[in-house]
Amino acid sequence: MVTQGNGTPRPSIYRRVVTVGLLLPVAVMAVVAYGLWFITAPLPAGPRVVAVDISPLTPVKNQGRTQLCWAYSMLAAIETEHFSQGDSVNLSIEPVADILPQESAMPPSRRAMGQTLLNLMRRHGIYSGVCDPSAFIPLCTMHSKPYGQWVVPDLPDNWEHNPFLNMHPDTLLELVVQAVEAHRGVCWEGDVSERGFSFRQGLAVTLLPSPMLWLKSVIHPPTDDHCMAIVGMAQSDDGTRYFIMKNSWGEGNPYRGLMLMTLDYLRWNTVAIYLPRDLVCPE
Repeated sequence: MVTQGNGTPRPSIYRRVVTVGLLLPVAVMAVVAYGLWFITAPLPAGPRVVAVDISPLTPVKNQGRTQLCWAYSMLAAIETEHFSQGDSVNLSIEPVADILPQESAMPPSRRAMGQTLLNLMRRHGIYSGVCDPSAFIPLCTMHSKPYGQWVVPDLPDNWEHNPFLNMHPDTLLELVVQAVEAHRGVCWEGDVSERGFSFRQGLAVTLLPSPMLWLKSVIHPPTDDHCMAIVGMAQSDDGTRYFIMKNSWGEGNPYRGLMLMTLDYLRWNTVAIYLPRDLVCPE
């Protein structure tokens, strides 16, 4: 019991002030330490890949200065679906670019989510006959919302207020692995601000231990930065498994525009995943 000089108990507000006063310096030190680590931590060397399982794919595109990664990646996922069915398509971004001026609600930045591409196909009839927009189902992982229910992520890029099926991150990861191993179309949307994300090196890896990753995901959930398609799996000589990501930033890296993303990176940095509906809701 905290007491005053005369032996009488101090008020509870005093105990709260003392507790906050003790925790604040610790919190500040933790933030400073994280900042220093983020700036100075060395990036890992490229892995020695010993096994690759990749779907057929069209050439890597380059979105340039546009903010249309959501369209490029979703189109790439649709292309993979066609390849999985023995068909082949190479979808141009031009139909999307041509109809965007008709979307009055779209922000000037032209930022959106993968689901927006499917909605544009339905509203404007672009890529007619190429894909039924309902063939994909949008999934998310939000710790603050009940799993197994539809939620509307409060994200600037979700200006259409699209609903997503909320899943536990472990369940979502399992579904993604199954889909990619079956060479099905998958579109990933998530955070690329991690220190371990480097397009120049073609890598997306986690550098923090799991407890800190969990804490970070609670305090600062993943941000909606970028979209890429997932087109295969790879494994390094130390047994680490990677998703092979098809980016839309040109071919200027060791993997000619593709990237290797660890399963752990995807688990902790996903905002949304778009999977073929039959894999999530089998009849």
